Amino acid sequence: MIQYLVAQVEEQLGWGSGTNWSNKDFEELSDRIFESTKKRLSVTTLKRIWGRAELIANPSSATLDILSEFIGHRNWREFKGSYRSQPLKNAIQKRLKVPHLTVFLLLVLVSVALFTIFWDKDSVITKTTAIISETDFKFRSRTVSNEIPNSVVFEYDASTASDSAVIEIQQDWDKRKRIAIERTDSIATCIYYLPGFFKSKLVVDGVIVKEEDVFIKTQDWLGVIHRDTSPIYLKNEEIKKNGQLSIAPEVLAAYNIDPRTSNVKVGLYQVRDFGEISTNDFELSMQLKNTLQDGLSGCQEAKVFILYDGGAFGIPLSKKGCVSNLNLLIFDQYIDGKKNDLSGFGVDFEDFAELQCISRDNKFEILVNGVQVYEGEAPETPLKIKGVSIQFEGSGTIGNMELKNSSESFYLNHKGER
Repeated sequence: MIQYLVAQVEEQLGWGSGTNWSNKDFEELSDRIFESTKKRLSVTTLKRIWGRAELIANPSSATLDILSEFIGHRNWREFKGSYRSQPLKNAIQKRLKVPHLTVFLLLVLVSVALFTIFWDKDSVITKTTAIISETDFKFRSRTVSNEIPNSVVFEYDASTASDSAVIEIQQDWDKRKRIAIERTDSIATCIYYLPGFFKSKLVVDGVIVKEEDVFIKTQDWLGVIHRDTSPIYLKNEEIKKNGQLSIAPEVLAAYNIDPRTSNVKVGLYQVRDFGEISTNDFELSMQLKNTLQDGLSGCQEAKVFILYDGGAFGIPLSKKGCVSNLNLLIFDQYIDGKKNDLSGFGVDFEDFAELQCISRDNKFEILVNGVQVYEGEAPETPLKIKGVSIQFEGSGTIGNMELKNSSESFYLNHKGER
């Protein structure tokens, strides 16, 4: 049935067999799925489904639900119930059958034609073979300090690409954050204004040929006021007051920022190596409160991000009347509050909200004020947790916080201590 689902996605796209897709094709599919369903499947997850990366023996039902929804079904169960065994058998046979002689003859004819037309060293053949193997390229990185902001030096070798190839470095998951580099150079630098765990990429003619982890750490808690340009970095004494971690309205006022006339986002970051704690066995418990009373939107939004190797959880809270604006990000799944009931994430910030995220025994759940508001499957493959950030609309405070697994505690914060 999974093979049949894959075949139906391929048929809808009209791109041919996924065995021949490039990384760019999988990126395009991820974007199309998001545009259609408002739920995100990562390129890595899609490649595993298609057998182009380490194969998932039993993909999560959530992943199969999203793919089923993409081709017009409500969920995976409805998709399975819509087809009988004979069409299924024929479709899989059609997808897996390879007409060897026909393909061979076509390849010969195309190769002769291209060889006849393009003879110089910059030919289409040269350009194509230059980007086939990622082993032809080198890409590594190093940070230059332990501070924020932090510059990263990228060392690369893209000399095997054609003279006319467009070569870029992408700083993280966002395709818009690409800088053009020269094929004949070997060094490029980028500046990172915020901490986090990023997957930088070497991109040749739109195809990702290499990836490199970039880990920008904090020394302690870092407080920032976000701006379109570089953020405002707050002093330690500005975020630790009255025995709590907070970014208070009076701090904004000191920087001539008025959340009543403009949308203001602030953040508190703790990004570092916590130790051997991973996504398949952890619990984060936290008290948080949005303290903005007269903001422009009136929604008092807050969002907790748990960063892990290759991704992040994004867990939102707001006033109850604003839950339609929320969105939830869990294991590459984007859940839109305009298409899903996220009313459980609505709270009254007159007092601290109690948030718990628990991942154990392949089960992931979120509790708000002791009530379960989300339950799903967690992947078996452990991914190391790299950090926590909390972002508030306007201003906010963090109370007690603990990060632990089933056997030990890795971080304990009581009223801003440590």
